[in-house]
Amino acid sequence: MLSGERVLLRAVERDDLRQLWEMDNDLEVEHRASDQPPKPVSLAQMEARFDTRAAQPDSDIVWFVIVVEDMVIGSCGLHHLDQYSQSCHLGIAIKRDRWGQGYGQDAVRTLLRYAFGPLNLRKVSLEVLADDARAVGAYLKAGFTEEGRFQAHTWHDGDYRDVQRMAIFRPSEPPRLRTG
Repeated sequence: MLSGERVLLRAVERDDLRQLWEMDNDLEVEHRASDQPPKPVSLAQMEARFDTRAAQPDSDIVWFVIVVEDMVIGSCGLHHLDQYSQSCHLGIAIKRDRWGQGYGQDAVRTLLRYAFGPLNLRKVSLEVLADDARAVGAYLKAGFTEEGRFQAHTWHDGDYRDVQRMAIFRPSEPPRLRTG
C-alpha cells in the first residue's frame, strides 16, 4: 500500500471490480482515461480479465485502486514500464463525483514517489486531452511539463481533439515513499 496525503493506493482486489466496473462504464470517465474508443464492458468480462492477470501478471503494469475513507474512488497505475530506458506511462481514472477535489493530484504525486523511488525510473509520461483544462492544470501542479502535442489526434465529444503529451523527470534526490 502507498499512502498519499489524502488517498491510499493499494493493489486491485477482486472485491473492487464492481466499483471499478461502474466507473469504467461511465462514458465520460472512460473516454478521458483511455485513448481507446469507449465500449461497454460487462462485469463478467472484467472479472475474467482480472483472473487472467492474477494468474499471469504483466511485468510492465503496476495498477492500484484509489481509496478515500475506505471507499474506492478510482484507479491509477504505471504501464509500459521500460527498465532499459527507465520510463513508463501514467494512467488514472476517478469517479466523476470526485473530480476537482484534489484526490487525483494526490494519487499522481504518490505514484510519482513510487516510480522515482522503489522502481528507480527516471521519466514518467502521460497523454491528456489538450483542452481538458482541469486535468492539464492538475498535471502541471504535480510537476509535469508539455513535451508535445498531437494535432486532431482523438475523437471526443463529436470532434477531433488535440492530445497533449506531458512528462516529468526524476528529481535529483528521489522522494521518500510512505508505505502503510
